[in-house]
Amino acid sequence: MHRVLSLFICLLCSAVSFAQIKPVQLGENGSDCIGALMINDTVVGPVYSPIGYGKKLEIRDYELGDPYFIEREHNTVWYKFIAPYDAIFTFELVPIVKEDEFDFLLFQYDGPNFCQDIMDGNKIPVRTNISRKNLESGGRTGLSENAVEEYVPSGPGSPYSKALKVYRGEMFYLLVDNPFKENEGHSIYLKYKKLSPDASVLPQDEERVYETPFRKLEITVTDKVTNERLASNININGLPDSVQSRYPALSQVALDVVSYRTYDISVVKKGYLLATQNFIPKNDSLYKVDIALKPMSLGDKINLENIKFDSDKTEILDKSLPALKQLSEFMEINPTVTIEIQGHVNGESKRNKRKFIKLSEARARAIYDKLVDAGVSKSRMAVVGFGNSKMIYPTPINNRQAEANRRVEAEVTSL
Repeated sequence: MHRVLSLFICLLCSAVSFAQIKPVQLGENGSDCIGALMINDTVVGPVYSPIGYGKKLEIRDYELGDPYFIEREHNTVWYKFIAPYDAIFTFELVPIVKEDEFDFLLFQYDGPNFCQDIMDGNKIPVRTNISRKNLESGGRTGLSENAVEEYVPSGPGSPYSKALKVYRGEMFYLLVDNPFKENEGHSIYLKYKKLSPDASVLPQDEERVYETPFRKLEITVTDKVTNERLASNININGLPDSVQSRYPALSQVALDVVSYRTYDISVVKKGYLLATQNFIPKNDSLYKVDIALKPMSLGDKINLENIKFDSDKTEILDKSLPALKQLSEFMEINPTVTIEIQGHVNGESKRNKRKFIKLSEARARAIYDKLVDAGVSKSRMAVVGFGNSKMIYPTPINNRQAEANRRVEAEVTSL
């Protein structure tokens, strides 16, 4: 099937005559990551985007203004291509009609679980452009050597993102999203500026071997008061199943990780607050993450930011299960500690409406129920919903502040 799709796209690729060709409607298969259409040339189109997001909604539930992701897929097509040589890569997406709007996310392929990792929220793109359409540029978007930003979020901004250095044999997936069903089609032009004069294009029949872009990650745990190294249970979520993710009774861990993935690091130590940190390795060869554990005191709060809910719902997302497991471990190794699970919402209203209180309490209750299922005694936990009465930012001015308001915390009520 992929060979047929690849041939189909090649037949469309003519930079000289594309204006005379009526755009061809792409099918549903190309709307899913797993059915990405292979680009074997440097020109694609003109084509119409598929209608809808395909059989799987890989991108969803992101906030408006997220620099890495669109809120959700609308009418999408996934392309994939392989860098023919070491180069500075740019591309241009050209709508037939400048009023049409297109956004793109560019990912680097990193193994057989790639598409599932995107669905699970464990990967970020290497480049995005979600800016409002720019009629002065003819609605065009893409990567440019003159651009300075790697990620351009929604709203006013440059229609082009920063060029990308690529290496021979690397594979990339390009998601093109059109928020509206009606569009007059688009074309894509890929450009490779060689890094060295002796670089040559890969022969068509040469086997391309993928090399995983590993980066070195070093995690060090210390006591926040004394600054001394502290042996703790270090857990890293987001690693492949074949890689060790739990490191008990260690103060420092060094391991290889893959670029452009999201990793959740949590550290559990008896007598100390549970600590969590999100981490995304990008281009540097060595990353150092220092985590200082705070000795636990009465009234301390644990922000359970890695426990996520669907918008306006109380169901905990599957991606939150590792964070729930670490909270359960924290309760297990601190058997005398009791907590109050507190829910908060981002309710932009002067009045703390009943629906705000009910939603915040229901979310806290959902975490309580999961901990009970994990073996934590009910007598060690209480639940309360504050609605919007304790918003960190009473008048949020961006999505990051709104997300900070929309939280669940665990307060230590006895030691």
